[in-house]
Amino acid sequence: MSGSNQKVKILLAFIFLTYAIIRLITNLPARSAPRELVDTAAYLRISQQPVSDIRFWGDKRPLVFPLLLKISEQNTSLTSLLQTGFAILAWGLLALFVSASMRTVWLQLLSFGMVLTLSLVRHLANWDYVMMTESLSVSWFVLFLALGIWLTHGWRVDKVIALCVAGLFLAFTRDTNAYLLLMLAGMLILAVIFRWAQPRVLILAAFFLLSFLLNNINSETGARWIFPLNNIVGRRILLSTEAVRSLESCGMPVTPALLEMVNNYGHSQDSAFYTNPKLEDYRIWLAAHGKTCYMKWLLSNPIRSVGQSLNQFQGLIAFADVSKFFARGYDPLLPWFVEPFIYPVKFILPLWVILTIGALIAIWKRAWTINPLWGVYILLNLPILPHLFITWHGDAMAPERHALSVGLQLALCLWIAIFLLFDQSMLQRKSTKKVNG
Repeated sequence: MSGSNQKVKILLAFIFLTYAIIRLITNLPARSAPRELVDTAAYLRISQQPVSDIRFWGDKRPLVFPLLLKISEQNTSLTSLLQTGFAILAWGLLALFVSASMRTVWLQLLSFGMVLTLSLVRHLANWDYVMMTESLSVSWFVLFLALGIWLTHGWRVDKVIALCVAGLFLAFTRDTNAYLLLMLAGMLILAVIFRWAQPRVLILAAFFLLSFLLNNINSETGARWIFPLNNIVGRRILLSTEAVRSLESCGMPVTPALLEMVNNYGHSQDSAFYTNPKLEDYRIWLAAHGKTCYMKWLLSNPIRSVGQSLNQFQGLIAFADVSKFFARGYDPLLPWFVEPFIYPVKFILPLWVILTIGALIAIWKRAWTINPLWGVYILLNLPILPHLFITWHGDAMAPERHALSVGLQLALCLWIAIFLLFDQSMLQRKSTKKVNG
């Protein structure tokens, strides 16, 4: 048996080495001239601030990507290489720990290879060559998930510390990630209350909650929520008479100057939301009450708010225009006709319903007692809808790009469920053979 395990390890190492080499030696033109978008200038500006300057730690953008730019000394080609290297490490660890959760050799090999293959789809891999937060956000999420699975293989202090550190970096890479940690904290607390998990997991819940609070304070310091809320006002609120009346009753000054901003983003008309003197009263209201009033509007009719998110589910995850974000020299590694079988872009809503029903059945059956990976699957699946809700209602600009992490959650849930069902089926078959034999 030990000789067989050694052969499996060697084969896994060979697969990973081949994967790493492929990712490093391909798309060199894209890596040498990565894509820069409008927001890239803001990240570069922040990265040039001294580390001792408060503006570096609490600015208009989360600090992890500017930190990477500072490490690379604003060399975007080097930044792209570092993003690629980090992605290789994160996905390699996720593949390793998912594989280690399987109890049959062929499924260990299959799951390892499929997780690595998933990382190559254009929806995920192209961001290594784009100077935005997507690559780091995906990689930190993948690493966070990998470390979470590792922790289920045996509780140790070093594993807990590693998971908490990854969660902190995840939260400060993109603000919506912090809400994901908040949701995980809530679910872990419920798991302890229902005695599905040991009380020690409250350590994780407490740290995830702390990470959320720190990110929220940091966001307030940099007033990062003002620009996306202006996008929401211009592109959605002003298009709805009902929404305008609701926010007006909450104090929003509805003036001709504000109504003229309909269908505009925060930076439109020479940043009129920020510079037009006629909108000064609106700016004062937005800073003092805008976020609270908008949340009240969403919660005043939760069926409408959730329904709007669900209506966008298919389009957000499919991300049909993802290619417009490609670097000029980027060449997808997988054929386009193969990718839909690996990263779901069709029938998203029914697929989510099926996977969620599976998670509820897993809770009912206490499936994590059979394989701890079921517990990870549940924690990964249940936040999908609230994560989508926060993403859609959090910003009206490039919502498909912002929903990338939701699509990743869905894809990982699909494959983890497939692996677990095969694993359970194989064990039951072996058990039946022993009984009959």
